[in-house]
Amino acid sequence: MARTHGNLLSPAERLERARRIGVTVGRVYLGIKANQLLARRLRPSDMRARWRRFHRSSAETVYDTAVELQGLILKGCQYLGARPDLLPPEWVDVLSRLQDRVPPRPFPVVRRSVERELGRPLEAVFDSFAPTPVASASLAQVHAAVLRDGRRVAVKVQYPEIESLVRSDLANLRTLFSAIGWLERDFDPMLLLEELARYVPRELDFLAEADNAERVAARFAERPDVRVPDVHRELTTRRVLVMEYVEGLKITDRKGLARAGIEPEAVARLLADVYGEQILRHGFFHADPHPGNLMIDPEGPRLVLLDFGLADELPEGFAEAVGALLTGVLAADAAAVGAALERLGFETRAGGRQALAELAELGLAVLREGGAGRRPPPETLRRVGRELAERIRANPVVRVPGHVVLLARALGLLAGVARALGVRLDPLAVVLPHARAAAGRPSSPAS
Repeated sequence: MARTHGNLLSPAERLERARRIGVTVGRVYLGIKANQLLARRLRPSDMRARWRRFHRSSAETVYDTAVELQGLILKGCQYLGARPDLLPPEWVDVLSRLQDRVPPRPFPVVRRSVERELGRPLEAVFDSFAPTPVASASLAQVHAAVLRDGRRVAVKVQYPEIESLVRSDLANLRTLFSAIGWLERDFDPMLLLEELARYVPRELDFLAEADNAERVAARFAERPDVRVPDVHRELTTRRVLVMEYVEGLKITDRKGLARAGIEPEAVARLLADVYGEQILRHGFFHADPHPGNLMIDPEGPRLVLLDFGLADELPEGFAEAVGALLTGVLAADAAAVGAALERLGFETRAGGRQALAELAELGLAVLREGGAGRRPPPETLRRVGRELAERIRANPVVRVPGHVVLLARALGLLAGVARALGVRLDPLAVVLPHARAAAGRPSSPAS
């Protein structure tokens, strides 16, 4: 029932979206409770297989709902599909397919949107405007065009109904998640929802996106191996963004990189270095580094950063705290890691640094038993997973700073890019110089 025209949802459309969302969330929630009851009677090996089947079928149900409803639901599911730290692998496997399942809006809808925003006929601004988009995403789609003066541009056009969809979906999900949070006192789904509510509206303001792009470009102005397309400010509004058109290879195009004589390892090192610099030196970073937003310009080669709708300003003292965290991890010092987590803003229900240090010790145990560059044995992961779950149930982590969650998502996406390149790269080895530089600065508490 995705809309292709109009700016507002009718009462009937809002009611139908609420019904579809409620049915989907309710089905998954009741399935979880049923499996939890069965787990008391079935053998652990049988239950693991049952959970895997349940996770895949539930993810397929959510996938179908996201494709049908689009809007915030699709955006949220794309986000979850890039979060293996939050969801079981079956969910990630299914929801990650949503990155390529966004049908574009028809060209007449795009034309009306651009003309309304720019206040002129399309032909008065563009010499040509490709009717078929080069990319379509959950909130907008991008068209190649040529300005009247001959310059090639990429035109990002927001879907006309998307703001209404986002408002409606947020209201529906708040109601549902509040009820689930009331039933499940040790699980608060509102944390995830509030994260979406904080970041998705930012992506609907293309003037803010233009600011983000220019800010990152200024910080990398002296680096010839990084490129950010120029913004055409005179043609950019809150719902239309016009930028320089840049050609290049998709960052995960291994065959294209090979033809250009570019080693995947060099690409992965450049990517890790650029993000280490943004996070630990600039304190401001491009927060959506999925393969569709990253290209390689073979001349250089240069990393091209696209789509700055999601960018984040890190709080004062954050880089220093991360530097201390990495230093603690390298030294296998759980107390130091716990202190760094506290500085970063993590809190448990009972409070205090000791609980964070105990959680850090479990993580360090995995690193110790896995060894350098090796995956820990499955029995180690299962044992630590059980211990971690018990600790968190006894003293739940009640505050994970939003910027840390966004940063974790970005790092997860970067790890996915490295895997797609077929590269086993130790990111610590690349970012450590930035971390050490950050740790050496005068310290101030993160907020």
